[in-house]
Amino acid sequence: MFRPTSNRLAFTARTSFYQLWRRTLAPSFVALRPITARQEFLLHSSAKAPLQQPQVSIPTHATEEATYVETTKSAPKEPQEDTDTDYNFVVAAAWHPKNRGRKSKDTAEKTPYWKRTQVGKVDAGEDAFFHTNTRNGLAVGVADGVGGWAEVGVDPALFSWTLMNNCASIAKDLESVNAHDILDNAFTELVDRRMVQAGSSTACILEMCKKTGYMTSCNLGDSAFILIRDQKIVFESPSQQHFFNCPYQLTVVPDNYPNRASYVTDLPKDGDRKSFFLRNGDLIILATDGYFDNVFSNETLQIVNAHMGQIVDTGNSEGSLAHVRVLAKLLTDAARRLSLDPKRLSPWAKGARAHGGHYRGGKVDDITCIVTLVQQKHLPEEMD
Repeated sequence: MFRPTSNRLAFTARTSFYQLWRRTLAPSFVALRPITARQEFLLHSSAKAPLQQPQVSIPTHATEEATYVETTKSAPKEPQEDTDTDYNFVVAAAWHPKNRGRKSKDTAEKTPYWKRTQVGKVDAGEDAFFHTNTRNGLAVGVADGVGGWAEVGVDPALFSWTLMNNCASIAKDLESVNAHDILDNAFTELVDRRMVQAGSSTACILEMCKKTGYMTSCNLGDSAFILIRDQKIVFESPSQQHFFNCPYQLTVVPDNYPNRASYVTDLPKDGDRKSFFLRNGDLIILATDGYFDNVFSNETLQIVNAHMGQIVDTGNSEGSLAHVRVLAKLLTDAARRLSLDPKRLSPWAKGARAHGGHYRGGKVDDITCIVTLVQQKHLPEEMD
């Protein structure tokens, strides 16, 4: 994914922008192999004490993925009743890094050193994500590292994974928290402790209360979430962009870096904040722009309704988990397939044309999708 981090690449240079689209987004159509998303999942039963969950870290080797998934699968099949809990949240994540093909020895030698090792708990490209139990319920989030930093030798994934790691730790530790506070504290810690030397990332955070079903959101940039209720989209978070292909982003620029003042440096307070009261059966699709640039909202709704209609008894958490896992995989795989279609007028292509470009086709990018199903444990009795 190419995103300018400085106004040196201002939108006024339309010719160079078009060249960058073609160079950056042209898919490798020889790679028409079976497309299968990588996946992990978690049954967030709020009857389980959140502090018993393992601390989320940033592993340096790929074997951590199996450990992480195995740990999060250990929630009891029949959780004990919790009188302080009215909602359960069933969560599954799936992802597709854009570069998945086998590389030759010559290509590998030219690969930057940071792409030869894994900086996050999984290989999601420049995307990062988290989902974790909190004292009050559940917190989930996605971040999309700004790929333009790779041109100056900075690993874009390091910033996004560090930010999500901080979000997960803060969400679990704070007594009372909302989505904006999670993001604000996570970014402040990243900056104050100098956890990364340079980088940028978008971010979208959701926090849900297990007692009231109250959800807060904070979205900075062009990652987004969709709230589906009764087979209809009732809310879709707006994209925040300074200009086309330059979303709002959290940024760290070295103090002595040339033209430091010209870089986009948004803050968590600039994020779009919303709040909702969730209901039984609500479904939340949270994803990075790699998903929404390739799949229209009505297409997402069609996939969701076709699959989630199979769930009759939403009180069966284990059965629901299986369906949510499949749905996360279906959505991510669909976005990947559509990104490789050279003739499709994708959401990204429509946006490019609206801003003077002539692009057609999908947008090859990292894709991360988190699906959350809301289950209300004690439904109100219907009036006679």
